[in-house]
Amino acid sequence: MNRTKWTKEHIAGYVLSQIKGQLQLEEDVAPDDELASYGMDSFTSMSLVVAFETNFNIVFEDEELLFENFVTLQDMVEAIYGKLQP
Repeated sequence: MNRTKWTKEHIAGYVLSQIKGQLQLEEDVAPDDELASYGMDSFTSMSLVVAFETNFNIVFEDEELLFENFVTLQDMVEAIYGKLQP
């Protein structure tokens, strides 16, 4: 899909599926739930970031790779969406 065609809803669906896979969750997570409460740690967060960079063809700069920037599903969606904007 063209990078300008990704909507926040599409991104959220992809991010949710990746989170569920990485954390081996059966249930969905709410956009504002802190993912640490589901077992997210910095290693898992960085694994997700690599998947996001690959899937969306984006690059997060070193200063953006702080665990607190990826606390919730919504945080992740906003970070990706921001990278996709022209």
